[in-house]
Amino acid sequence: MQSGRAGRDMEPPGLYKTRMATRWAEITRAETLSPSVRALELRAVDGAPIAQLAGQWINLDVAVASQAGVALRAYSIASAPRASASDRFEIAVTRVHDGEASIALHELAVGTQLPFDGPHGFFTREAERDEPALLVGTGTGLCPLRAMLEEELARTEGPRLALLFGCRTEHDILWREQLEAWAAAQPRFSLHVTLSKPGTSWTGKTGYVQTHVRELAEALGKPLVYACGLSPMVADVRRVLKDELGYDRKRIRSERYD
Repeated sequence: MQSGRAGRDMEPPGLYKTRMATRWAEITRAETLSPSVRALELRAVDGAPIAQLAGQWINLDVAVASQAGVALRAYSIASAPRASASDRFEIAVTRVHDGEASIALHELAVGTQLPFDGPHGFFTREAERDEPALLVGTGTGLCPLRAMLEEELARTEGPRLALLFGCRTEHDILWREQLEAWAAAQPRFSLHVTLSKPGTSWTGKTGYVQTHVRELAEALGKPLVYACGLSPMVADVRRVLKDELGYDRKRIRSERYD
């Protein structure tokens, strides 16, 4: 979902011609999450609420250096709706070697303004928040799942939740300290990280997420499953659930990043 090379400066909002109903957001904070992933917090310039449901996504117009001038890219919102900061949201961007928009977003300074629209999407738990859930994500597919968890774990009581997150190395574990803190503080939430290229000191799970889905789903009593990542992973997770555990497709929610 990301692409880009270093972009040119954005035009002032009054001069920018773009889609109808587009709003503007300003980058208020940037953080490096891993060697290839940058997190951005953005604030709606008009001060109005973003009004998202946890799990939804937004479109960003990113200025790029190619002939196109502007690249339209979709990013899942990585933060839950917050009453105290309803005009703010977070995203995480993987830097892609030949991707214009991702490179631009990795280089933009705090204070830069970008057009956006949304939120969009139906990958949410809004009507199912009382059911146990297994959340499965890889890479920045963690973003909508983090938003769901942040919202869910703000409640003092609720169903059992488990996150199965897959990445290459320990350096690629996004929001690691926050996720581990949630797991330590919330008995109903368990965190499971699996690495495809673990170091010698790693003692956790190894391999791809689809190899661990069955055991975690069984441990939770066949919960609702939310999977987000690239198509091959999502397809494998769905196959394991349906073929090995007899899941009805209606109990599997998924969002693909390609």
